[in-house]
Amino acid sequence: MPIHATHPTTGDTITASLAGAALVISPRYGESYSFDRAGRLLGLFVDERSYQRTLDHRLLERLRNNGQRRRELSPGESAALLAWAFAALRELAGIAPQLDLPDGDRARLASALAHVLAFGPERLQADGAAFARLYKPVSILPPDQYLALVLQATEGCSWNRCTFCGLYRDRAFRIHSLESFRAHCEAVRDFFGEGLSLRRGIFLADANALIVPQARLRALLAIAQDVFGLPDGPRPIYSFVSAFDVERKSAAEWAELHALGVQRAYIGLETGDNALLDFLNKPGTVEDAIEAVQALRAGGIAAGVILMAGIGGDRFAADHVRRSVEAIRAMDLGPGDLVYLSKYVPAPGTEYPQQAADAGIRPLDEAEMDAQITELQAGVRAIAPGVTVAPYRVDGFAL
Repeated sequence: MPIHATHPTTGDTITASLAGAALVISPRYGESYSFDRAGRLLGLFVDERSYQRTLDHRLLERLRNNGQRRRELSPGESAALLAWAFAALRELAGIAPQLDLPDGDRARLASALAHVLAFGPERLQADGAAFARLYKPVSILPPDQYLALVLQATEGCSWNRCTFCGLYRDRAFRIHSLESFRAHCEAVRDFFGEGLSLRRGIFLADANALIVPQARLRALLAIAQDVFGLPDGPRPIYSFVSAFDVERKSAAEWAELHALGVQRAYIGLETGDNALLDFLNKPGTVEDAIEAVQALRAGGIAAGVILMAGIGGDRFAADHVRRSVEAIRAMDLGPGDLVYLSKYVPAPGTEYPQQAADAGIRPLDEAEMDAQITELQAGVRAIAPGVTVAPYRVDGFAL
């Protein structure tokens, strides 16, 4: 049960939720701080503003009604906000012995405050630096995996030539050896410590880790389960895979991976129009993606299919929507499967904007992209009523 108390001098309401995977402490109404069970700060709510602390130690303010999702605080702003937060927590720790609470609740609150205060601003900064050493940049995750435990069995993207995508241009593709992956897993385990309780499943990164040859992939998954498996069985595992690569595994091979914990594979289809796929330099065809999903599902693994609104501009718009819905229909998706709808966001250093301009393609404006999202959503829901259809803001991701 949450702890409720009244400040002995100010009369402020003090609340704390300490029993779950996260600790939430509110020293006064309208101000709260959340932490993982290691004591690592996760988020702040101050002066009606919500902030996220990323694992690499940036503070992001969540924004509303201005077309942006977040704003990164400057180092000075971050330092001031953290100083404010930890001063409030120290003040609460100082008066905790005076609170009118049952002895057990008073002791639990005092212990939690000591725990989070020991993970103060200097340690948080060092923790962010440790995270940056441990991981290559985690470029993107599906929205349902934002609290996953990311394990980089591969780095980069094996294709990395789609004209619209800049997520992995900064690194070459490589597959970890079994030895280096075990070392990575053990270092991740030590980094998160008690904070692992907040991580729901494993996301096997980077872009298409499931391309790894089957025998080696089985060994990598076995290592992940050896280090992070649950007492009652495998920890759920999720990953991206490209439609071009996924066809290389049979339904029987997917069933083997399912037995090792793989629950869902996410495919960046982007469009059901083969002409647009070719224009984007996407490998493979819509038919490849359909066969890929069928093989996944036959092996007991759910599919997450990603479609992109706005890509292809005015020239491809009508065929993009119609053929994307047709592709989803052919996949015969069911309960447990997902369809994500994202908006095209220009990425620095990518070829698509100039390529589209040279071809005389007019970009869709925001209203047109919203309309395309609505049309795709309605089309998919009409032909796949048991499937979750949800937005995917690729520019809103921060780990």
